[in-house]
Amino acid sequence: MPQHFTLPEYGHIRKASIAVRNEQRETQSVVFVPDRVFELMKQLSFRGNAEPILSYGVQKGQEFIRLKNYVGLLQLPDGTHIEILPKISDFAKVSEMRLALLRMLRTVPDLPFHRLSQAQLQHAHLPVWEIFISAFITEIEQLTRQGIQKAYETVEAQSRFLKGKWQYHRQNHAHPELLAVEHDQFIADILPNRLLKTCIDFLAKRSQYFPNQAKLRKLRFIWDEIQPSSTLAEDFQKVSHLPRSFDRYSQALKWAKILLLNQSWSTFGKNTNESLLFPTEQLFERYVAQGFKRYCQEYEVVYQETAHYLLQRHDGKPQFKLRPDLVLRLHKQVIVIDIKWKHIAPDAPNYGIDQADLYQLYAYGQKYRATELHLLYPAHESFTTPLPAFRFDDTLQLIILPFDITQPLSTAIGTVRAIIDHQKNTPTS
Repeated sequence: MPQHFTLPEYGHIRKASIAVRNEQRETQSVVFVPDRVFELMKQLSFRGNAEPILSYGVQKGQEFIRLKNYVGLLQLPDGTHIEILPKISDFAKVSEMRLALLRMLRTVPDLPFHRLSQAQLQHAHLPVWEIFISAFITEIEQLTRQGIQKAYETVEAQSRFLKGKWQYHRQNHAHPELLAVEHDQFIADILPNRLLKTCIDFLAKRSQYFPNQAKLRKLRFIWDEIQPSSTLAEDFQKVSHLPRSFDRYSQALKWAKILLLNQSWSTFGKNTNESLLFPTEQLFERYVAQGFKRYCQEYEVVYQETAHYLLQRHDGKPQFKLRPDLVLRLHKQVIVIDIKWKHIAPDAPNYGIDQADLYQLYAYGQKYRATELHLLYPAHESFTTPLPAFRFDDTLQLIILPFDITQPLSTAIGTVRAIIDHQKNTPTS
């Protein structure tokens, strides 16, 4: 059975043989894998487009693979799964990090993660691979209860009786008793069903969670008359424009495509399209933006607005487009929020804030004539309340806000809203 390893982003992967020799103990951020698994990841790290995701290094004579700021699932050619979770803090439990990842994935556009139910989120003790399988099974079970779709397919056969059209050009003259015929047949063995059957068969061999295994065995029996697809990429392209009668198939086919081809924002190169990896910062930004749009409906909320430029050239043309993460408007109030997936350390110099981020936010404040500026970072055990206010000038101040992704989205947004509303009602001195 395929092996599964879990660690947070920025974690290190080392050879198990080194761990045995040096009697090292595995920690949350360091995972020891079989040497063959390490060598597969080492090969991936040398590909040109792997640089944003992982890197190979040697420290004190020992090889290691360092993960970067991507989260999700990396499936190696031997079937091994490397599950990479968002690094919330040094003390967060695996289940907390996994639940945060699942919540953020529900905001990814054009992928079926928004269909993850609260019941599935409550299974954060399971690897995300098994949770995705469970979500696919839910879609397939619903299709099966509604009835497996059938359609007319043209069938070519050799028959003793004339059925449909006689295909003279295909006639085998060595066997004149058999007629080459072509006819339409109303069957379930059609392209969309073949793709779903392929996914059922594939997952039945890969799942290690008994309830999923049992359901997949049952589905294989029910879908037994349907043949698997032999040309996945080509067949998925063909089903991208199905008639409306197949609308109920859309979510199941999206899950099948993810699980079979593992589509993601990351195009990780030849033979690594089996990765399902996402830039953590983009996930975090989308998650927070969706929260403001959903739970701050009295505001006009715009995500990554491009209404202003930094400057004009000598010929009057605008240059250097500004793109703040969030702009909130209510009457004459303009709030600009920039979202960063970075670690704020209250005891570090400048709190760990990147000076370039402050320059950028100041430009937003000037061009948007903002009444408030906020920088929003993920909360952790040492950063649970806003930092003391900063001032750009007498009228414009900056508040550094924590955002707790271990809480439900409504709760986290409610906490930030309370801070913003308090600040709005506090006169500046």
